[in-house]
Amino acid sequence: MRNIADGRPDFGTYHHTTPRGSEETRNMLRLIFVDAFRKLSFSKNLKIKILDVGCGLGFLSCLCAEFYPNAVITGVDTFKHQSLKGASIDKARANASILGFAGRVRFEKGDVLKSDFRRDSFDLFVSNLVYHNFGRKRFAAYERLASWVPRGSYVVLGDLFFDCGPDINRLSLLFGSVKEMQITGIESAYKLLVLSDPRWTFNASALIGASNTKE
Repeated sequence: MRNIADGRPDFGTYHHTTPRGSEETRNMLRLIFVDAFRKLSFSKNLKIKILDVGCGLGFLSCLCAEFYPNAVITGVDTFKHQSLKGASIDKARANASILGFAGRVRFEKGDVLKSDFRRDSFDLFVSNLVYHNFGRKRFAAYERLASWVPRGSYVVLGDLFFDCGPDINRLSLLFGSVKEMQITGIESAYKLLVLSDPRWTFNASALIGASNTKE
């Protein structure tokens, strides 16, 4: 198994897979996310602020730092979830340091279901393989995410959607624009969504109705 002591980053092994399988998945995710970043309205040289929601060992945070050379990235995670073996904030920091991003990538401990960020704190929000781990609590997590997003910003959200209808319906209540990127070569349940135009005044009755449906 790769070890940070080897002088190379170790982004861990995903749940229900192998180290080699995890590396192959990350290679595919790299292509998918970079393609999405290229289609956003941001110039890659802008000094933007990025939040990586559920950052794990920092793979996506470091990918953002690579693509956006002037960006400052914050990764937040509990660093406790079993979906990524051996996760820790120290390992995430070591990975960023090995890749030369320690000055622009920082990590902090936080629970996505409880964290609060000011609406003007970030320009881009990214997340990968996080929200499906919350079960039905992911719908409340979507609402919390939407409350952080200012106008003119984007969310690039990659996840497993085994029955995507309820998720797309909820996200469409929270964001005026929900676009699914066309991707190939990865598990069929995996989708990459680009969300924008947050609806800050949520339709409470619609959300309550959605919560009462079978999800």
